[in-house]
Amino acid sequence: MNDSVIVIMSSMEYLPHAKSLMVSCIRQGNWKGDFCLIVTGDFHSGDMERRGIDIYRISDAKRTWLVRFHIFSPYFKRWKRVLSLDCDILIQGDLNDCCDRMAEQFPAILLDGSSDGSIEHNWRHFDDLYGDGPEAHPELYEQMRAEFPHIDSQILTADVAFFDPATVPDGTVELLQATADKYSEANKGQADQTVINLVIYNKMAPITKDFCTWWAFDDPGNRVPNEEKDWRGDEAPAILHYWNMYAPWLDKTPDAGAYYNTRLGRVCREVYLENLAAFDEVFPRI
Repeated sequence: MNDSVIVIMSSMEYLPHAKSLMVSCIRQGNWKGDFCLIVTGDFHSGDMERRGIDIYRISDAKRTWLVRFHIFSPYFKRWKRVLSLDCDILIQGDLNDCCDRMAEQFPAILLDGSSDGSIEHNWRHFDDLYGDGPEAHPELYEQMRAEFPHIDSQILTADVAFFDPATVPDGTVELLQATADKYSEANKGQADQTVINLVIYNKMAPITKDFCTWWAFDDPGNRVPNEEKDWRGDEAPAILHYWNMYAPWLDKTPDAGAYYNTRLGRVCREVYLENLAAFDEVFPRI
């Protein structure tokens, strides 16, 4: 066992994406640490375990939603550093160096700082998108504001998280679940980062563009100083988040966004497929 672990949430449907990402971490990111998949009860894990990949299974059938909360489980205290990644990510730089430098911000729990907008704005956005809208339950937002006065602070997104699990208080998963239950009428889309930002914001700090950013922010045209976003212009993030309709596995046309990764000098989907095809070689059965 190593000191550091990359944690990825996966279903059987998303397993190819998790496989490709793990190979990307090694081939493009030179990762020297461990890997762990967070899975639910219907995930067939035997093959992954035979390849040396750790499995954390959520056994409570009632709690298979909002899976990301479980990155804060005491289970991960067997490692000193946890790097949690969404599947729609490409690695384009050395992850070991990236983590060593990010760890200088410990004991803060680091989340991606690429997003704009406040925590409350995020809640209202998802409420409009998946629920009845904030106007259907204004009392919930009043209660939320009273309980969490930092609700106007900038949202930090949970696609990438990095932290020392020893600094996460026991009971954090249960507290996140209880808060999600309390405000569930405003969160019918079961967004996790909105709840995380309510509950542990005072322990969090943003991951800067030096280490991680949204793919569009690393396009050559955006490698410029930006005082509002606190960009110097010379950042070279190792972790690039593609998000949803821009995911690396999607087949895009050359004129589409997120078609090409300029730092790797490769078409994103080609990198994804090449990494997926190399999984058996990179992770042989033990």
